[in-house]
Amino acid sequence: MHDITLFGEVRCHKTRFYQSALEERGLAYELAEVDKDPRAAVRLTKLAGSADKFPTFQIKGRKLRNPKLPELEKELARAGLYDPGLIHEERAQRFVRHMAPSDAFVSYVWQGDRMILTHIEVDPSFRGSGLGARFAAEVFEEIETRSHEIRLTCPFLRKVGGTRANWRKKFNLGD
Repeated sequence: MHDITLFGEVRCHKTRFYQSALEERGLAYELAEVDKDPRAAVRLTKLAGSADKFPTFQIKGRKLRNPKLPELEKELARAGLYDPGLIHEERAQRFVRHMAPSDAFVSYVWQGDRMILTHIEVDPSFRGSGLGARFAAEVFEEIETRSHEIRLTCPFLRKVGGTRANWRKKFNLGD
């Protein structure tokens, strides 16, 4: 039994696209060929209402129909099957790490050409585990070489930022 099942047909370009995407990420999966395997067609019908609704993924029991690649990566990450790394969502003004039970993120706003990191959120089930500090450090490592000014208004981010001299200097935290 695989954690990832891709329902589709090899002659379908989208099915082949998803196969390549999974293989590039080194992920094991089952290809359920609905045109060649009647059992696969029945399984897809039970999952999606019709054997014609492909490509469709079943990822650890959850259905995902014809996703865009970032959406697929997000679902794989939330299922604990793939780590796409830190994601910068510029339009949403946040840095995100997809995970279960909920995504971790650091949000920011712009004041002119100054980036203000305003908030960090990690699922409460991780309190005390150090995940918040590790995530903040990951964000800081991503942004510390940027040429624009960066300020931290979130008390937790300021606390983590104060742990390294280079961050104290970059974020103007003083000594």
